Amino acid sequence: MRILLLISFLWLDAVFADSDIDAINKILNRSELSKGNYSLYIKNISKRAKVFSYNEQKAFNPASVMKLVTTYAGLQLLGPQYQWKTEVLYKGNIKNKHLYGDLIIRGYGDPTLTYADLSEIIERVQQQGIKHIHGNIIIDESFFGQLQDQDLIDDKKYRAYNVNPKSFVVNENTINFNFSINNEKINIQTFPEIETLKVINHLKLSDQGCNEWKDALGYEVETKSNVTEIVFNGAFDKACDSKDIDLSILSANRLSKELFEKLWKMHGGIIEGNFKNTYKKVTDTHKLYEHQSRPLSLVVRDINKYSQNLIARNLLLTMLAENNGSPITENEAGRFAKEFLIKQKLKLDSLEMDNGAGLSRNAKISAEDLSFLLEKAYSGLYMPEFIASLPNIGIDGTLKNRGKKLSVSKHAYLKTGSIQNVSAIAGYIFDKNNDIKVFVFMANDPKANESSKIQDDFIEWAYLN
Repeated sequence: MRILLLISFLWLDAVFADSDIDAINKILNRSELSKGNYSLYIKNISKRAKVFSYNEQKAFNPASVMKLVTTYAGLQLLGPQYQWKTEVLYKGNIKNKHLYGDLIIRGYGDPTLTYADLSEIIERVQQQGIKHIHGNIIIDESFFGQLQDQDLIDDKKYRAYNVNPKSFVVNENTINFNFSINNEKINIQTFPEIETLKVINHLKLSDQGCNEWKDALGYEVETKSNVTEIVFNGAFDKACDSKDIDLSILSANRLSKELFEKLWKMHGGIIEGNFKNTYKKVTDTHKLYEHQSRPLSLVVRDINKYSQNLIARNLLLTMLAENNGSPITENEAGRFAKEFLIKQKLKLDSLEMDNGAGLSRNAKISAEDLSFLLEKAYSGLYMPEFIASLPNIGIDGTLKNRGKKLSVSKHAYLKTGSIQNVSAIAGYIFDKNNDIKVFVFMANDPKANESSKIQDDFIEWAYLN
């Protein structure tokens, strides 16, 4: 149903001409969103004046815009200096580069641990005098404990955004697949290479354009006798040249095992025992090495600029685990973050948070409450880290290719969010009058995913007026 009505605006400390109201209504009338299915809130925080609002107290699903809540809470609770750690310990005795006992890897929820990081960890451990392990490799996941996987947000179970959180995870539990064309043939390369992964290429070249290349890509996965086979079918367009996709086709336990075993041997080591996972803390150990992640001040950029779901989910769980929460669940972590923020005098009655990424059909927040959080963040101690984490429209992150021809390009820092029938965008606009505006738009509607144009029109209007 098209919107054919004037919205009631709340004007404070400012007077707008009829032409301004007409401009707003022209934007609305181009939308096919039903009038009760979206909210809009703009406030000039330089002048402490609400510009206008609609449905601002109604709670909507914000999709990945929920990451604003997660990262703000993380910076406040853990501090921008916070670093995740991964410990390597052992039980038994070391003699002549032989470990007569078990090697333990204790994960503390680092979602940024890469293949390169794991390689460095292994080299550091071997420099401590261990090459030959006669016992087992034990992955200690006691920090979070055994987490219950949440339902997938869609039917694309192998996509990176659907990876579930864990205390110990490498490469965000994904393998990178690169597709390129050489002499009219499609080549597929994997990184890192896994000995027990077999890639079968049935892709065909097409001439349909590259915009929707991931939708044209088909793949089937089957595991037999510890060998995983992925068959790529469908089409890959000539215009694509080279493209990458990260897929989570191995379980987190298996991928970490395969990578550790490969790297340990590459560095000249031998493992005689088995790989085991435990959710109980292994005691009576001796520490060999501790790896630390980049500080949270940098990691929040990965979360917000590139909408990294696993990192956001692990961050929310880490807040609870570092404060001795029990039990460790995503729902409990959401409640803990809400209670913490309310104690910080934030108004968040509308907030419902069951994971840190907003990858949920149950997540809710009102535009008014989210705007209040953004305003609080702007006046807060960690404002520089928070704003720097947001995509700059027309410049980087998820907004790199959006709004390039608009006047607002380079002048707004906004987080986007999108799942089926949900589209949202929120953040800061540094307008042409050198005022700072908080902007929130959320739509939960069958036409929500077609609303980016009117979002851009509102953002442009807020910048110019």
